[in-house]
Amino acid sequence: MERYSQITRYVTETAVIFLFSAVLILQTVNIFFRYTGFLAPLMWVEEFSTFSFIWMFFLLWHVADRDGKHFMVDILHGKVPPRIRWGLEVFRHFAAIVFSGVVVWSSWAFISVAGGYPTNSFKWLLMGVVYLVIPLGLGLVLVERISMIWATLRRSNN
Repeated sequence: MERYSQITRYVTETAVIFLFSAVLILQTVNIFFRYTGFLAPLMWVEEFSTFSFIWMFFLLWHVADRDGKHFMVDILHGKVPPRIRWGLEVFRHFAAIVFSGVVVWSSWAFISVAGGYPTNSFKWLLMGVVYLVIPLGLGLVLVERISMIWATLRRSNN
């Protein structure tokens, strides 16, 4: 599992660095074009930026889960006995597993229906490719949460 974590972190962080760099460069060029009048702004940059940020969000979700960086309300965490705290942790992982599974399953149905339409700016890019990040990202979250609940359950047996 450690090797899986290293590979997924490297691949997702590399993809996100590439996407973010591309957005930064393209938006800078577009701002330059807009205010200098040198060339007309590139109309597709806004849509590319939107799709890139969606991809970044979904690709990094599992890394944030793994590192415990997601926002959570932990008002009960310090006020309940350890056994109940453990139960809340198991429930939290279980709920995330169910949520991820439902979204992965339903996103495939959505992609099969809406995925054949082209995007507004890129006639060669189908919306199915853009939406593909949903099952991909939440599939990674699903694997991560299964690993986390497994570790939590093993910890209770020790």
